[in-house]
Amino acid sequence: MKNTFLRVFLVVLLSNIVVVSIGLGMVQFIQKRNQVSADVLGDVGVQLVAGYEKFGLTSLQEETKKAEKRLSGTIYLYQENGSSLLKSLPRNFREQNAPSVAGRPSADFLHSQFIQVIGGNNIQYLLIFKPNPEINSLAPEVVVGFSLLGLLVSSGVLAYWLLGPLLKLQRVARSFGQGDMAARVDNKLARRSDAVGKLALEFNEMAVRIETLLSSKERLMRDVSHELRTPLARIEVALTIAEDKHGSDAQKGYLCRIRTELHELDELIGQVLTLSRLEAASLLKEEVDLQCWLDEIVADVSFESQLKGISVSKIGSLPKTILGDPLQLRHAIENVLRNACFYAGCGGVIELETQEKSGYAHIYVRDNGPGVSDDKLEKIFHAFYRSSEAREANSGGFGVGLTISQRIIRAHKGKITAKNREQGGLEVCFQLPLV
Repeated sequence: MKNTFLRVFLVVLLSNIVVVSIGLGMVQFIQKRNQVSADVLGDVGVQLVAGYEKFGLTSLQEETKKAEKRLSGTIYLYQENGSSLLKSLPRNFREQNAPSVAGRPSADFLHSQFIQVIGGNNIQYLLIFKPNPEINSLAPEVVVGFSLLGLLVSSGVLAYWLLGPLLKLQRVARSFGQGDMAARVDNKLARRSDAVGKLALEFNEMAVRIETLLSSKERLMRDVSHELRTPLARIEVALTIAEDKHGSDAQKGYLCRIRTELHELDELIGQVLTLSRLEAASLLKEEVDLQCWLDEIVADVSFESQLKGISVSKIGSLPKTILGDPLQLRHAIENVLRNACFYAGCGGVIELETQEKSGYAHIYVRDNGPGVSDDKLEKIFHAFYRSSEAREANSGGFGVGLTISQRIIRAHKGKITAKNREQGGLEVCFQLPLV
């Protein structure tokens, strides 16, 4: 942290030095351009006076033009009696506080130079040199412009030095959060000796630990599945043998009950395994013709529910396609549809509707069952949660189906919500991003 603070301090200090140096350099440059040394002006004055006294006014005017061009300014020459040998000064020259167009004091008097020249017979002359006004008028803007340029450059360097590594770290963290367990910060950034480098190194170490933990969890779940299902299979074999022994009706009832519990336990293990494997990285995404795909799901669920007289219908023709794992999404929607069929009961009416809104596919599953109390709408997506007695009576479920659906939709960067319908029943909405 101290090393990082020192670097930031030095960068800011360097930035300020650069800005101040540019400003001072421009001021000195302008002063050098606008100011002529007294010795040079004295020599020019002596030459002009000598030429005037020897060759007359015409020679003075010609030499003055040459000197003005060389010095980038205007020369005024007065005799000791106050008469002008060249052009006269402007009227407001002596008004030191006369405002200019930009609201600043007039620079004519303040920036002019006055040189006394002694001619022949000790005649005194006054030479006034006034720099060209173009440079004076531009000088403040040039200083401000170059100062701002220095600030922009130095600020850009500082921002890049600070934010560049953090942006790289952010991209890697986003990829890791989206399921890319191999995402790591590059070694160049991790080898830095400051706080940013240490953060990158610690992120890489954390990523390795998390990847190891997830791998261990998956391996543990597979081992547990195998170890649990093996004795279950042996128990079922033993049940089959026991049933063949022609026991009493009471014994057969108990054996049948044990078989049912075994099947439910095996199903629960399968659902828990499915829940543990649902990660974004395991998805096999492809473009799916949504309408045809949903037609197949609705047809399958309708076939299963026809003996209960349950009507399952589909409406809507948009959107046409989505990007996702068709097998996993099928599990998600079938879980909700079968849930709706169960709670709607015999003669129930199930409706599946599709819409397209703001770049998302909305899939609504509505039933006419008893619904869920408002305070439990969010909880029904929690693993192993049992909702109200009205919806859970004799369900035989484990409270995992909706949790699996939620995990699948979230892995697709979507959202699933539930609400009670005004006319009765529950409405579950899937929101999936479009291609």
